Amino acid sequence: MRSKVLVALSGGVDSTAAALLLREAGFEVEGVTLILNPGDDGAAAAAAGKFLGISVRAVDAAGRFQRLVIEPAARVCAAGRTPNPCCECNERLKFALLAEAMEESGAQFVATGHYARTAAVSTAGEAPRIRQGADRAKDQSYFLYRLPAAIRRRLIFPLGEFAKPEIRGRLKEAGWSGWDRPDSQDSCFAVPGECCGDTLFRRCGLPPRPGRFLYRGREVGRHAGIHRCTVGQRQGLGVALGVPAYIKRIDAVSGDIELVTDPAELESRRFTLLRPVWSDGTPPPAGATFDVRLRYRGRPAPARLLGPDGRGWLVETLAPQRAVTPGQAAVFYDGETVLGGGEIGEVLP
Repeated sequence: MRSKVLVALSGGVDSTAAALLLREAGFEVEGVTLILNPGDDGAAAAAAGKFLGISVRAVDAAGRFQRLVIEPAARVCAAGRTPNPCCECNERLKFALLAEAMEESGAQFVATGHYARTAAVSTAGEAPRIRQGADRAKDQSYFLYRLPAAIRRRLIFPLGEFAKPEIRGRLKEAGWSGWDRPDSQDSCFAVPGECCGDTLFRRCGLPPRPGRFLYRGREVGRHAGIHRCTVGQRQGLGVALGVPAYIKRIDAVSGDIELVTDPAELESRRFTLLRPVWSDGTPPPAGATFDVRLRYRGRPAPARLLGPDGRGWLVETLAPQRAVTPGQAAVFYDGETVLGGGEIGEVLP
């Protein structure tokens, strides 16, 4: 009897390829598409399912997406921080719904089109950890660090060993007309021509918090809202100082944004880690050293966990890091294996 796998199917290149590879591997494949945003009718997923010859069911998750992902992300923006909604969505919504649908369908496994892999386990009953995808340029393990053990035990990443050009080639050979669609670079709720913060505030009915740009304590311009700004930002400030200016700090109470012109002033070595999760369920000992990625495309940097204090776990990188951004994820690795992570809280001097 063939094993059944439920595939998260959006109708894009990666999810369609994941379903194709699983079908070719001999699995019984069923698709499920999550309806997250207004105006999404699931047509792309239905078309991909027709091409693949598999059934696809739609799950209306728009209300839960608004409540569990959009509204918390908007609150992070309103606090002068930069949210990472993909990490939250994967834990709280997407994989939770996939697990529910897997049980309802009687499937043994669930699969997605992420460029990631799972690590082999050495102990019976141990949940596999997330590993980086073979294609490091597309690796998405950073966004998956919060996945619980229960889902990791039954999770398949069909694209994990492939590079993106190989995936496109497989779809082209199979005769799928969408094999050369461009990659999406935006979040799934992005609106063309609208920045992420504006979208979040509009969907949640939040008023903007305008304020001053300050340079060396002096007002040098005004901004339309802190939700449009992030630490390290240089473009779109509309400030003329004769040299490039960068955002160093955002004050959510006053609305003031501090600018610097020396990139070295953006560097820091210590920050607090909020809401940490660890793949094996056990916090590492204080003083443990791992590699940490502080943004999706960031290079891993050696860092030391100094242990919890009143503000959260304290993390110290061994070398200064540029524009450590509150609200973003700090994900810890042992080589290519995800050990855990959390949200960057306060950046310390």
